[in-house]
Amino acid sequence: MRVIGWVLVLVLAAVAALTLDPEWLGRVNDDWAGLTTTYPVNQVIALRPLLAGVFAVSAIIVLVVGVVRKVGFHGGNRTLVLGLVLAAVAVGHGWFLWDRGLDNRAELTADPGLRPDDPGDGSLTVLSYNTRDGDTGVDDIAAAAETNGVDVLVLTETSAELADQVAAFLAGGGESFQVFTAAAGEDVTGATAVLVSSSLGEYVQTTGPATELGAVRVEPATGVGPVVVGVHVVPPASDNTDRWLRDLRAVRGLCTDRGPAGLVLAGDLNATLDHAPLQDLGRCTAAAVDGGVGGIATWPARLPSLIGSTIDHVLVDGDSFETTEALVVDRGDSDHRGLVVRVRPVDQTS
Repeated sequence: MRVIGWVLVLVLAAVAALTLDPEWLGRVNDDWAGLTTTYPVNQVIALRPLLAGVFAVSAIIVLVVGVVRKVGFHGGNRTLVLGLVLAAVAVGHGWFLWDRGLDNRAELTADPGLRPDDPGDGSLTVLSYNTRDGDTGVDDIAAAAETNGVDVLVLTETSAELADQVAAFLAGGGESFQVFTAAAGEDVTGATAVLVSSSLGEYVQTTGPATELGAVRVEPATGVGPVVVGVHVVPPASDNTDRWLRDLRAVRGLCTDRGPAGLVLAGDLNATLDHAPLQDLGRCTAAAVDGGVGGIATWPARLPSLIGSTIDHVLVDGDSFETTEALVVDRGDSDHRGLVVRVRPVDQTS
C-alpha cells in the first residue's frame, strides 16, 4: 500500500512539474512534442498566472494536511513531499512571470526618436492594440500614441474607417500617418490596420503572411527602414487548432533567416511565449520581455493585469533593433490591453 502511495505521489508530482513546460516531453521523445499546441493543454498553458495561484493554494492545503497527519497521526510523509513539490511548481510559474517582467509604468520616457526634421537617436515606438471594433476608440488610441510618441500603430479588429479616424485625429496634433488596411470577410474581427508615421518616409503595402484574418505588411519605398507587419492569429478553439497552428507558422516564418531584415511584427497572436511556435523566435526577440513587461497579461482586460494571458506581442529583428522600454496600457472597453514598445537601431559597428 505504501508503494502505491509513493507511486501516486510521484505521478502527481511529475504532472505538476510538467505544467512548467509540457514541451519537456518532446525533448525526451520527438513523438511527444507539441503538447502545448494540443487542445485543451494549449488553453491551460496560456494562463500561467492562474497556474501559479492554483498551485500555491493547493500547496498550502496539502502541506497543512501533511503537518496535521505528521503531528497527530505520525504519518504524512508522502503528503508533505507532494506539498513541497506543488510549492516548488508554484514558485516556478511565478519565476517565469517575474523573469519576463512585471514592472509596468504609466508612460514611456520622453521620446528621443523620429521627428520630421530630426531623426534623434533613431528610436522607433510601436503600439499594438486589439480595439475590438472601436471599444478602445479614437480618443483612447490617439492618447496612448501621443503620450508615448508612437511612430507605428498596429490595430487589430479595427475597421479601415476607424483607422482613418485615428489618423485624422493625430493629424490634428501635427502628426501625419499613412494608413494601410487588410480585411478577411465582412466581420471586423478579420480587419487589421497599420498606421506609419510620415517621419519614417513613404511606405508601400506588400503581400502579408498567409493568415486567415487580415494581415498587413508594409515596406519603405526607398528600401531603407523597418519592415512592419501587423497580424491577427485565429484563436485556438477546440475546432480550429489546425488553423491556429497554420497562422502561427506563417507568422513565425518571418522570424527565420529567410524573413526580412529590420522586421517589426506586432498584433494579437492569440498565443503566449509558452506555446511551442513562440518558444523559439529565431532572429526575433519579444520586445515586451526585453522591456520588462512580458509577464503582464494583455487579455482579458476585465481581469487584473497580473491574471490572464499575454497574447499580444511586438516581435522585432534582434539583429536590427534592441528594446529600450515597454509598457502595457489599458484604455477604453476592449477585452485586450495595448502594448507599447520602444526600440532603437543596433549599432552594427560595435
